[in-house]
Amino acid sequence: MVNSPNGEIYYEYLSSGFKSCLSIILGIIKEIEFRFKNPSLKADDFDGIILIDELELHLHPEWQAKIADILIKVFPKIQFITATHSPHILQNAKPNQIIALGFENCRVYKREINSGQYGFQGWTVEEVLTDVMGMTDTRTEIYQNKLSEFNHSIDTENYSSAKLAFDELDKLLHSKNHLRKLLKLELASIREASE
Repeated sequence: MVNSPNGEIYYEYLSSGFKSCLSIILGIIKEIEFRFKNPSLKADDFDGIILIDELELHLHPEWQAKIADILIKVFPKIQFITATHSPHILQNAKPNQIIALGFENCRVYKREINSGQYGFQGWTVEEVLTDVMGMTDTRTEIYQNKLSEFNHSIDTENYSSAKLAFDELDKLLHSKNHLRKLLKLELASIREASE
């Protein structure tokens, strides 16, 4: 049984994210307390360093955003060094908690990033992926091709071609994507010019 704010719950009924977080915490406690038996050491008293590779594994993005703070609260004396590919973890980190690495010419190097006073807490996932993690693009090839067709048609003021590209982009974009309105305005501007 697990004691929760809603009362006791069977472990099996917990969400997989909650179970994953508990597994990480219990795994750390087990490793500390089983390794340091003579003399014995409780996890609360451990003030060493713990390395965790891919902290985000098996965690929903909401839990990825919370896991670093959870570990720091549960183990305030421990220094954690983690590797991650999760923009959600980076978005919630303090500015001094991140070292971004790059790989070029068979060498790993420290990427220079300006995280500002709040780190990346106001950045979008896409901004973290491109500017911090070094992704060249977060969109698919089909999206890029259709957008390129649309832009070329706008530049050449070819309304029928722009309309075809827009119709495809309209199917590709999220229903609430603000870009849809901007593309419609661009399309309308050359429609008026062609009439």
